Amino acid sequence: MKRLFVVRHGKAEAKHPDGDFHRALAPRGQRDAESLGKWSRGAHVLGSPVLTSAAVRTTQTTALLQEAWQAGETAITVLEEGYLASDRAWLGWINALDNRHEQVWIVGHNPGLSELVERLTEQPVWLPTCGMAEVELQIDQWDAAFAGVGRLRGLFTPKSSLCP
Repeated sequence: MKRLFVVRHGKAEAKHPDGDFHRALAPRGQRDAESLGKWSRGAHVLGSPVLTSAAVRTTQTTALLQEAWQAGETAITVLEEGYLASDRAWLGWINALDNRHEQVWIVGHNPGLSELVERLTEQPVWLPTCGMAEVELQIDQWDAAFAGVGRLRGLFTPKSSLCP
């Protein structure tokens, strides 16, 4: 069985002169990412890889999660194509993962991430900023991940009572 943690980036500043890709986390987004990182510390397994979009707000969210996990060096793959990637693109990257990893973290954007969770679990999901979906996949190899093999184990938001 494999486990996937899907995280939408934290709340970003409204505008950036160089465009959407360069928007940084707003103060609330920073606080939410720190809270999610502390809350999810127990779920993060040392050595679990993280796939993240290259956009500024996603790399900042990833850095805050890693810092809160106190995991030292985490294998982070920054995907230039991850910015506004579709659910199919994310699924392709998941299918190519090394099978020795039992869990993987993804940090990216909507609508692609919410659609990915919907595809895997066949349940309607919309991730708010800094929301996280935990998906349990009934597979032994990442290349077997496809529609319907996942079970939504939890949906966590900064406003849920489960986050500090």
